[in-house]
Amino acid sequence: MKQSQLIEEVTQIATLKAIEVFNDQKEQAIQKEQSKRLHNTKLLLKNYQEFKIYVEKIDDKVKVSVPRVLVSEGKNLIDLITFGEDIISSIKETSKRTIAMVQYIDKALDTLEYMYKQEDNTRYFNILKKKYVDGQTISYLAEYYHMNDRSIYKALESATERLSILLFGVYGIKVE
Repeated sequence: MKQSQLIEEVTQIATLKAIEVFNDQKEQAIQKEQSKRLHNTKLLLKNYQEFKIYVEKIDDKVKVSVPRVLVSEGKNLIDLITFGEDIISSIKETSKRTIAMVQYIDKALDTLEYMYKQEDNTRYFNILKKKYVDGQTISYLAEYYHMNDRSIYKALESATERLSILLFGVYGIKVE
């Protein structure tokens, strides 16, 4: 075997190995992103009730402006602050984002419910809703649906994965 053939063969093997390593790293990155989105969906659901309470407590007149925090005299605390404009802007933006996020989650939940109804299989959606919207426990759900705890967790995982796709679009799809 000539030296040039040997070099060519070694180069070809190294190239194939480099492509394999690159593809593995790419796959790991995609799976990590999907896992992060699923994790974020679970965090949104876990905190959904608190978000809803926060949004419901914001006065309708100020929902696009500033959340009203009342003090004992009945005045708006924001009106009493004459300094820290950056802090007030930050509060305004946080409130707007929270409102938008809750509305977005509500629309995604409505869509998920519609999808399950179209499949004539609303059990997983109802389990998800009872857990995160109504605040029921796993043991309550298991008893209510005559299932074991593990089956409830599987139903929640399945419904959460579908919700993740609705929240994050194509980036929420689990690559297998």
